[in-house]
Amino acid sequence: MGNPDVITRRTRSRLPGWLLLLGALALAALVVSLLTELAGATREAALMGGIFVLAAILWVTEALPLFATSLLVIGLQIILLANPGDWPGFGFQSGPSPSYREILSTAADPVLVLFFGGFVLARAAVKEGVDRAMSALLLRPFGSAPHWVLLGVMLVTLLFGMWMSNTATTAMMLAVLTPMLASLPPGEPFRKALVLAVPFTANISGMGTPISSPPNAVAIGFLQQSGHSVAFLDWMLMAAPLTLGLTLFTWVVLLKSFAPATSGLRIEQRGATLTRRGWLVVTVFVVTVLLWMTDLWHGLPTAVVALLSTVVLTTTGVINRDDLGTIEWNVLILIAGGISLGTGMQLTGLDRVVVQWLPDPAESASILLVALVLATVIVGTFMSNTAAANLFLPIGISSAAMAGPAGGLHPVQIAVSIALVASMSMALPVSTPPNAMAYARNEFTTRDMVRVSFMISTLGVVAIIAGGGWIMRMWGMLD
Repeated sequence: MGNPDVITRRTRSRLPGWLLLLGALALAALVVSLLTELAGATREAALMGGIFVLAAILWVTEALPLFATSLLVIGLQIILLANPGDWPGFGFQSGPSPSYREILSTAADPVLVLFFGGFVLARAAVKEGVDRAMSALLLRPFGSAPHWVLLGVMLVTLLFGMWMSNTATTAMMLAVLTPMLASLPPGEPFRKALVLAVPFTANISGMGTPISSPPNAVAIGFLQQSGHSVAFLDWMLMAAPLTLGLTLFTWVVLLKSFAPATSGLRIEQRGATLTRRGWLVVTVFVVTVLLWMTDLWHGLPTAVVALLSTVVLTTTGVINRDDLGTIEWNVLILIAGGISLGTGMQLTGLDRVVVQWLPDPAESASILLVALVLATVIVGTFMSNTAAANLFLPIGISSAAMAGPAGGLHPVQIAVSIALVASMSMALPVSTPPNAMAYARNEFTTRDMVRVSFMISTLGVVAIIAGGGWIMRMWGMLD
């Protein structure tokens, strides 16, 4: 499900973890003092500022596992802001403190239920061999010509990556490539094209649906808290042209960069037969997707649909206790931490304090959008894409909300833009797990990856900034 890049520890600091943690705590304490003394912020805003800085440092350096930092964020907000123990010096200064239940409610946000349902569906598909059977079936029509084989691999990767973990999709498609690569001689340039096609397309697919990557879920969660909503079908209608266009552009770039020198490429596919339970998974998947795409017509929230599909798969025995143990709970916890961080900034008024230091959105909306988008791409290249989105989404949404309609920047536009460009952070082998998995095959160099990804990401970022707002208005997302 798009870029669960939180699974792999990627930003490895040379400093000991405990030293980074102590440094982060000291800097957070300094920020609390500065906000209180110099900026005149309320106690709750200053405390939240310290939590934000602490989370940012720990997410960037990974002195703690990313999910552990999310739990720390939630725990500190309960102790420092809700202050259930009524300890002096904690809690809200400008009014009653929120209940600790209000902060804990982020751990059961509907967005998390939606993502959990997607994880369960993906696990069921892998367990029953639906992914292998469908990939073999879908690749068959593309024949044996190298350029069509490459396109087929990319389109199948795109299709699966929109609905299941990009890491799982990459693992599956790299396995599919094994017999193809075996038929090519060593040193054949087209080998690079085939292998690079999988991670790049898997990353691009992270933009396709609300459940295809964690940044998408975080963006929707923040928007719901600020009174805005994005329908499942609207997101797909907006993102589908972009994902398909970038996939085709990547296809052309790979063909130009690594033109095949060997003709007669043959696909050696191992067919897979679906069992009765496999067909049940296919049925549940199709019905779930249709209900997700028609949520405005039947009235069932997407999270409820995801829960119902999970009920069917668990009660029929397709998913058992061991299967639930393989669910990527760390991704869900990281999303919960991001939603909690945004909630805390809104509750304490820290978002308004931060926005005051930024250029006036009403006068420089375009500059602000470009700055946040570029910051997300750059930071996401070296750290978790989800953590980067967690940091910039609440600031962007608050900036757009405070500017109002006169500012020309809608909260939905800036949130969706940040979420989409997070998938464009794929320049290095360590940028996402799909990149790392493909790089481990030793078929290409880091320079190959950087060169191709730079062209793809540049086009994607420009398209999102220049045309994203127009497409969203066309589908009524900015009403």
